[in-house]
Amino acid sequence: MQSLVPHEETRRRTAKVVAASLLIPGLGHLLCERRRWALFWFLLCQGLLITGFVLAGSTQLDFGRWFGFGGAKMLFVCLPEIGNIGGTQLVARMYHSIENGGLSPVVLPWRHLGYLLSGASGVLSCWAAAHAASAQMEKDEPLQTGRISPGNATLAALLFPGLGHWLSGRRFKAVFMGGTVFMMFVLGMALGDFSDLERARHPYYWGGQMLGGPMVWLTSLAVATRRFTEVLPFQDAGLLFTTTAGMFQAILALDVFHRSQHDWLEEARK
Repeated sequence: MQSLVPHEETRRRTAKVVAASLLIPGLGHLLCERRRWALFWFLLCQGLLITGFVLAGSTQLDFGRWFGFGGAKMLFVCLPEIGNIGGTQLVARMYHSIENGGLSPVVLPWRHLGYLLSGASGVLSCWAAAHAASAQMEKDEPLQTGRISPGNATLAALLFPGLGHWLSGRRFKAVFMGGTVFMMFVLGMALGDFSDLERARHPYYWGGQMLGGPMVWLTSLAVATRRFTEVLPFQDAGLLFTTTAGMFQAILALDVFHRSQHDWLEEARK
């Protein structure tokens, strides 16, 4: 069966909403007149970003780089903070890493928490864009029933693997795909002796791992004191599994958004 899509005009408005939301979290919701959600996403994402930079002494800047022309700094890219594009550009110009002042990041007791908060800001900004896209569709094609919206289903998918599919009525997919992602993450952590989630040692892996959402963030806090003390036989495999789990978590969110959007439009157009 052919998948339903929003009308052409709705798609154009949605593109503007998504672009605005990626630039400044909450701006997309403001454009589609969801003011409370706009304030919520703005305060949440920017609050996490700034708090994270303060706690980590702005050493997040050591994991990114500037891009531009002729020596001009135009775009600072740092994974996953770049998901919050506007906020990342602002703090990159306002703050300086303590390493530039001759200090070592290890003197910061809350550095690990700071990395988590700023990384979560970038990830949540992307989910805020999906939520804003859903809000625009709901405004253009309203539905009076209690069906879960694509935006809320996507947020549920971020909260825990498969939860979005479960709430949208796709129970087999929820158990099979969500369970696969969860077990992949657990296996990766076990292979890495529960020391996989360390940004300073594996910054690129860490960027992918953070896409796993609260499941990964809370685990990272629980194992914050663990470090690799030797080269493990399956260390690389563990990093690969945990990073892949985070990336598949994002794929699950995209899938549940698409499926929930079809369900919403199908019922709205009956």
